[in-house]
Parts: sequence; C-alpha cells; structure tokens
Amino acid sequence: MKNKKKPLIIALCCLAALACVAAGVWFFWLKGHLAAQNADPAYVTSVSSITGMNTGAVPRYAGVVEPQKVTKVNKDDNKTVAQVLVSEGDEVHIGDPLFVYDTYEMQNSLKQAQIDLEGIGNQISTLQNQKSTLEKEQKKASKDEQYNYTVQIQSVELQIKTEEYNRTVKQGEIDKLNSSIANAQVLCEAEGVIQEINLTPKTDASGQALPFMSILSSGDFRIKGTVSELNINDIYEGQAVVVHSRVDPAQTWQGQIETIEREPTQDQNNGMMYYGVDSGEQSSKYTFYVLLSGLDGLILGQHVYIEPDGGDSQQKAGLWLPAPYVTHNEGGSFVWAQDAEERLELREVQLGEYDSDNDTYQIVEGLTPSDYIAYPSDSLVEGGPTTLDASQQFTEGPGDMDGGLDGGADIGLAPSDDTLLPEAGEEDSLPSGVEDALLPESGADSGLDDGMDIPEAAKDFMVDTF
Repeated sequence: MKNKKKPLIIALCCLAALACVAAGVWFFWLKGHLAAQNADPAYVTSVSSITGMNTGAVPRYAGVVEPQKVTKVNKDDNKTVAQVLVSEGDEVHIGDPLFVYDTYEMQNSLKQAQIDLEGIGNQISTLQNQKSTLEKEQKKASKDEQYNYTVQIQSVELQIKTEEYNRTVKQGEIDKLNSSIANAQVLCEAEGVIQEINLTPKTDASGQALPFMSILSSGDFRIKGTVSELNINDIYEGQAVVVHSRVDPAQTWQGQIETIEREPTQDQNNGMMYYGVDSGEQSSKYTFYVLLSGLDGLILGQHVYIEPDGGDSQQKAGLWLPAPYVTHNEGGSFVWAQDAEERLELREVQLGEYDSDNDTYQIVEGLTPSDYIAYPSDSLVEGGPTTLDASQQFTEGPGDMDGGLDGGADIGLAPSDDTLLPEAGEEDSLPSGVEDALLPESGADSGLDDGMDIPEAAKDFMVDTF
C-alpha cells in the first residue's frame, strides 16, 4: 500500500513545486506587464538628429550676436525730459550726453526754496531776539515770576531748534536742486550702442517696467541661440559648438554652450528661425547662450548659424552619441531605445572610444542612426509606450540609472486579487503554454507521470524570465 502511495506523493509534490514556479512566473510577468501598461509615454528622438547625421548634415540653430552686458539708463520720474540727444542704433562712449532734463521747473523750485530758506532765517532771528528779551526781563522779575520766565524761554529755545532743523532740510533741498540744474545733462557711463529708447513708459511680456534707455555694451560678445522643444535635449551645457557666418560660409568661430534656459521664450515669433529636422513643426522655442573663444570679425547684431562641433569642425566617422544618453552598470552599457513595436527597451550597446572634449561615446554595435532613443530618467519603464510628440515627454530630470530591467518602477509585493487575476475574457491572462501547463482540461487526470512533458512555450518563458 505504501509503495502505491509513494508515486502519488511524489507526483503531488512535483505538481505543487511546478505550481509555485508557475505562480512566480505569472507574478513577475504580470508585475512588469502592469508597470509597462501604466507608464507614461517616453519621448524619443532619432539618433541621427541627436548626433547630427540626419540627411548627412549637422543640425543647425539660428543665433544672433549680442553683448554679455546691457546697461540700463533710468530717468528721474520727478523730472521732465526736455531733449533726447541720441537715437536708437547710435554708437556712444563714456561721457557722451544722452538726454537733458527740463530745468525750468527746477529753476522755479529753486527760487521758491531760497525764499523759504530766507523766511526760516528771519523766523530764527525773531525767536532769538524774543529769547534775549525774556532773559533780560527774567533778571528783573521777582522770585515768584522766575518760573514763568523759565518756561517761556525754554519754549522759545525749542522753536529755534525746530526752525534750525527746517533750515538744514531746506538747504539740502536747495543743494539738490542746484546739483540737478548743474547736471541736467545725463552722460553715458558705458561704451556701446543704443538698443532702445522708451519715451513713454513700457513693460515687457512679464509686466516688468522697461528702462528709459538700454545700451548694448561693445565689449565681450556672446551668441544668443534658439532651439525647438523637440530638440532641446539634443544640446547640453558645456557642449562644443561651431558658429558659422551667414554671409561667408568659410568664416567660423569656436565656442561652447554656456547656459540653456528651460522656460520657453515669451515671443514665439521673434524672428529666430529654427533649422533642423523639425523645422516645419509648431513648437515652443527655448533660448541658449554660447561663449566664444575668439571675437575677430564679429559685429553686434550679426545673425549666425550654430551647430554642434564634432571635432575639428568636421563630423567624425562612425556613430558618436552624447555620453548622457548612455547608462552603465556591472552588466555593460545601455541606452533606452524604441523597439520594433514602438515600446521602450533597455538595449545593450558596445562602446568604442570616448571623446572627453565633446563628452561623446563611439557606438560600435547595438544602435543605428535610424533608431530612436530616450533621455535617461527614473520614470522610464521597460516595455512602456513611446512617443514622438514632445508635449508628452517627461518633465523630470535624468536620474541615476542602475540598469534594472524594471526601469525603477515601484510595484508593491502584495498586490490585491484585482491586480493579479484578470477579468473574464481578458486576453492578457497567462502566456500561451503556461496556461496549458497549469490548468489541465476538464476531466483530465490530476496526477503526474514521472515522465510528464512541460510545454516548450512554458519552458522558454520560465528560462527567459529567471
């Protein structure tokens, strides 16, 4: 009897073990499946666009030469400008007159202040005489009257001090008026070019008051460029660039991107045209600034083209990807790429040389210019959807990537029945083959033969998963 039960016990143990393994397979498969299904679309960009290999050309952005410093000249709101001595576009130097205040009102105010000062002086003289008279009378007064005289004298002394203070204030007002009249002509304090003159008060797009005058300094220049929201992730601070003249294609300047503004420009039609693969699409524009290593031949207000510097102003052979797009762990190097089903995958790539000057890796294998990749972020989930619509891209910054295949998704280890068990009729229940192995047909013998076969699909699924 015991010998007959032994195979049955072994069969039941094997069935229980297989059920546990299959349940684990199901749980981890469903965990990743749910994380991918609920993930936000990841914005992907073509490798050719990122590396400047699209249509065989390096992507270009429009720019304009501007000074690193703008001097603002504000006028006194209590004064009236009689004459503006410069015009927009004029070149000015330190000490040049910019505008003149109307001194007629100041002259009248000065005369009135001088009259007031003279009146204060007369009042002080009167009070001093009054004090002297009281002091003389006090000497002749009886002891009973001495106290009354003392009070009167102290009162007069207080009035004298008050008038002396008023005289000081009025004198300061006169001195200020004299200075304003003497300096009615406002002089320039910076070398540069008059950018704008606001004869009437104006405000910018954010509501801030604009200065009366703005002077573009003629010292060190920088390039103000504009990039589309579709390609803002293709540039980065510290990136080497080449600036090309629009007039003479052979004339270039070397520089690097200093800062990138993450707030879109207020004026989307400011004449800063965008050149690249996305140049026909409606999108927000962002400003970035380039510092140059040399300024020879540049003039203020000159329009130029900006393009990434692939080294020696030439595009290098092979595929060179900016280092921030590559993540590393003990298993190798990876990029977040779009697969054939337009889903996100953590794809292993083989790296070649590293260009420390431009912070780029040579991609030897695993990626082609026609692939699409996403910028690394903790929000990326393997198997998640992808999009070419920049408005749906993640707003988070790049996170520290550990190379985990769950993309950092935080899935609880004790899901409810509703998350584990699909509804009736739902297609995503169990992978084909696993369901056949776990759920025998109605009426089938629940026992297992020593030599039972597990469907190949179930075997492959468990091997691939674990």
